Amino acid sequence: MMDIHRFIPFWVILLTYPSISQWVEFSIGNTTIWWILQSLTLYAFFQFKKQYYQEVKYPKAIKFFMIWVALSAVYGCFMADYYWDYKNLISNLMIYLMGVSFFYLSIPENISRISRQWCCFAIVAFWLFLPFMQLEAPGKFLSPFAFLVIFWPFYERKWKIVVIFFSLAVFVYGSLGARSTAIRFAFALMVSLAFWKIDILSLSVVKKVTSLLAVMPFFFFILGVTGFFNIWKMNDYLGDKEVLVAGSYSIAGNSTKSENLKTDTRTFLYEETISSAIKNHYLFQGRSLARGYDSPAFFYVADHQFAGTQYHKGERQGCEVSILNVFTYMGLIGVCLYGLIFFIAIRNVFKYSNNKCMFIIALNVSFRWAFAWMEDFTRFDLNNLYLWVILSMCYSPYFLQMTDYEFKSWAHNILLPSKA
Repeated sequence: MMDIHRFIPFWVILLTYPSISQWVEFSIGNTTIWWILQSLTLYAFFQFKKQYYQEVKYPKAIKFFMIWVALSAVYGCFMADYYWDYKNLISNLMIYLMGVSFFYLSIPENISRISRQWCCFAIVAFWLFLPFMQLEAPGKFLSPFAFLVIFWPFYERKWKIVVIFFSLAVFVYGSLGARSTAIRFAFALMVSLAFWKIDILSLSVVKKVTSLLAVMPFFFFILGVTGFFNIWKMNDYLGDKEVLVAGSYSIAGNSTKSENLKTDTRTFLYEETISSAIKNHYLFQGRSLARGYDSPAFFYVADHQFAGTQYHKGERQGCEVSILNVFTYMGLIGVCLYGLIFFIAIRNVFKYSNNKCMFIIALNVSFRWAFAWMEDFTRFDLNNLYLWVILSMCYSPYFLQMTDYEFKSWAHNILLPSKA
């Protein structure tokens, strides 16, 4: 049997376009072609597991979530009414099945391989795509650098310059209007300083910050629901003065449209998704991978612009907030199972890690959990793939058993040609 998993690095490169397709001026391929690519990628991950990990089982947290995904997909077959429902079902199934990547991504050299080959491609391709990108796109294109930049203290001088340059390019060629992307890269750059001082780092401080980030979404959610404090309504606490930046959806160089950084673009999403779940009685099990949530805001738009399309039922098939999509498709049960993957990943590092470096990875996992309550588009793309990279590292016995010296050596060589 052909080792199809050898093509994974190439397919990761191809995933660059779906990562930015919404924000570029041209299209490549069609839905069928990208579904084929996604299916091949998932199959390659599965084949790698079957061929090299016959005696190893999935971590229970990932396994239970994957079972719930499968059940939600079966449920979706009964819930789907129209073409767009079935399309949503297939797309979401492949997105949430990305957990099969665990076995491949748990091996250090495999992370190095896909990162190295993608980075060499991106250094050239970024400039070719840039003239056609909206200001939201650079941060989506360069998503893997939000992972790679945290290791910059360990790189050779040339790669330090390259990685830091392209990480800063998100701010130079992108827009602060893309607030979540700016936050993600700013956090990565800040955390990289911890690796810079890893030898004198206080693990107790890192543990406290990691734990705080992990529980913070629950804290702010409760405050928001009870009406004490809504973190999204910054005008209520900082005054009505606008903070204007270049609009993230304007075409680079061709528009002066601006956005207000203090605009609340999240409260109504929480209100709509929760209200829809209560009204339609899917609070616990979700509406299945096939169906979205009732959206009065987008139903109004549909009446004027999208008659006869996927908005015909007054449903929006997904939103910008990752955790709300999990809630809509798989209910509170899905949210709990998804959250367990993050919390057990963090616990693994706290309990089993033989090196300090993995505590910084756990901190990143905690941040991505908190970030899922803010944005993190639910897509089969580079951003989602590298979320599974850091999650897999926290479950990987290879990374957990490394010494600090071994981890630093791996990080130093992550972008260097393999000697094998």
